[in-house]
Amino acid sequence: MTITQVAGEPLDLLRRLDEEARASTPGLPEQVEAPAVWSGLAIKLDDQGLVVALGEISEVVPLTILTPVPLTKRWLRGVANVRGELLSIVDLADFFGLLPVEIDDKSRLLIVNDPLIRSAVLVGEVVGMKHFYEDEEMRRISESEGPISEYLKGSFVQDHVRWQWLDLQRLSQADSFLHVAA
Repeated sequence: MTITQVAGEPLDLLRRLDEEARASTPGLPEQVEAPAVWSGLAIKLDDQGLVVALGEISEVVPLTILTPVPLTKRWLRGVANVRGELLSIVDLADFFGLLPVEIDDKSRLLIVNDPLIRSAVLVGEVVGMKHFYEDEEMRRISESEGPISEYLKGSFVQDHVRWQWLDLQRLSQADSFLHVAA
């Protein structure tokens, strides 16, 4: 027996052990692609459930002191100072021709995430975060939705409850939203 044979035997043994170990271990689990999830903030508008894309809202804050603005449409509740920034406050329900939001502990301001339009919408209640899978989305919007329908992107049905997807960006850029003079 030569020195190279003796030195080679342990290496062969290690190679065989390595091959056997690799052959007997299970591989990685099969890659399963998770379904796409859309997340939004759920709000109540009258008796309707709405969701707003998170990117369209920069902040949700409790209602603060409002200063009325004379000679404006009724749905413009006034202006408010939020963290040193003057925002116009729009009553979302009143804007859509529903009963104005009754201000209480649940009332919140959704600050529109648009650097050019400094406003917030007043809502009666923020339900919380909602997460929807792609298969829960419906694109059909019936005309019976009323004035809100032109600002809806679609709707989601989750646990037999319909949540309409409000396009806050489109709403905040609409002429009817921007022209507040009475």
